[in-house]
Parts: sequence; structure tokens; C-alpha cells
Amino acid sequence: MGAPAQIVAQLNAATGSQDFEIWPQNADILDAFLFVSTQWRATARADGSIYWHGLDYAGVAAGLNGANMKADRLIWNGLRIMEAAARNRLNGIMETD
Repeated sequence: MGAPAQIVAQLNAATGSQDFEIWPQNADILDAFLFVSTQWRATARADGSIYWHGLDYAGVAAGLNGANMKADRLIWNGLRIMEAAARNRLNGIMETD
């Protein structure tokens, strides 16, 4: 299961629902984030856990380009915000950057 899928599963478990709302102004950013959700850099630790570093930006750029998605400054800024929140949550940190 990829990182965003884990986050969605955790949201579903926490809320007891599979319904959540996305504001229209965030729809393109969410689409981009989910599309490149396999582009995480992670390191396996000796204890079997995984440390999530963040998105591989070269892979993200290639993925967005391949999907013909516009990767303007708004999309990149939104991706970085989502990346920070997801990375921290995946690493067990509740705060965001």
C-alpha cells in the first residue's frame, strides 16, 4: 500500500467513514499528489520500520509531465505542503513543517 493510500486508510479508520470533502481549489493538487504517490523516497530501518524522506522531485516532475498535468508554482507549493504533512504523519509526527 502506497503512502497516500495509508493516509486515506487511517482517515477512514479514525472517522469511521470513507467520505471526506475536498475543497475545489485543492482538487488539482490532490489529483497531482495521488498521481505521483509512488514517488516517495524511503529507507528501511533495521527494526523493520520505514523512514519516509519525502517525494522524489525528479520522479514527480516526470510523472506530472507524463500525465500532461500542469506543474505550475501553485501545484508544486501544494504538493510540498501535502508532502510535509504526509511525511510527518507516516513517520509518526503529528506536527507539520
